[in-house]
Amino acid sequence: MKKFKKLLSVMALGVLLITNVIPVSAAEKDQSAKIESLSELDLEAYTQELLEADDGIQLYAPAPALTQFKLLLINSEKAGQETIQNSSSSMQVGSRLDHGGTWFQAITAEVGYAKSRFAYFNGMRMTLTATEPIFLDSDNIIDGYYCLWTYEGNEYEAGTFTANSTSANSPWNTMSLRFNVY
Repeated sequence: MKKFKKLLSVMALGVLLITNVIPVSAAEKDQSAKIESLSELDLEAYTQELLEADDGIQLYAPAPALTQFKLLLINSEKAGQETIQNSSSSMQVGSRLDHGGTWFQAITAEVGYAKSRFAYFNGMRMTLTATEPIFLDSDNIIDGYYCLWTYEGNEYEAGTFTANSTSANSPWNTMSLRFNVY
C-alpha cells in the first residue's frame, strides 16, 4: 500500500510539472494596466538573462543573424503582467496566471537582426506597438530588439500566442515560438 501511495504521489507531481500548473503567489501578479512603452519596464534583468543563455551570440560581428528569439513577458486585462521562465532547464509553455479580457500583450526578445517579424493571438495578427534596442555589451552597437505586441478585440478567456522572426542576413533563418495563455 505504501508503494502505491508513493507511486500516486510521484505521478501527481509529474502531471503538475508537465502541465505547468504550479500555484502562483499574489506577489507575482503585478498590475492589469497596458504597457505603453518598453522604457517603463526594467529590461536590464532580461538583458542579463540573454547574455547568460550563451546561444551563439555574435557580439563583435556586424549585423549578426538571429541567434535567440524568446517570449519574456505577457500582460492582460484580468491577470496583469507575468514573467515567462526561459531557462534552459525549464521552458515555460503556458501561463501560470488566469489571463483574459479584451486586450493582451506580449514582449519578445530577438538577439540578432530581423527583416520581418509577426505575432498572432488566437489566430488574429497582433500590432507591433513598440521596439527597444538590446545592447549586450558596451560597444554602442544594437545587438537585437525587444518587441511589444498588442492584441485588442473580442473578449477571451484563453488562447495561443505564436510569433516568428526571420533573420535579415545569412542564414536567413526563421525562429518561431508558441505559448499557451490560460
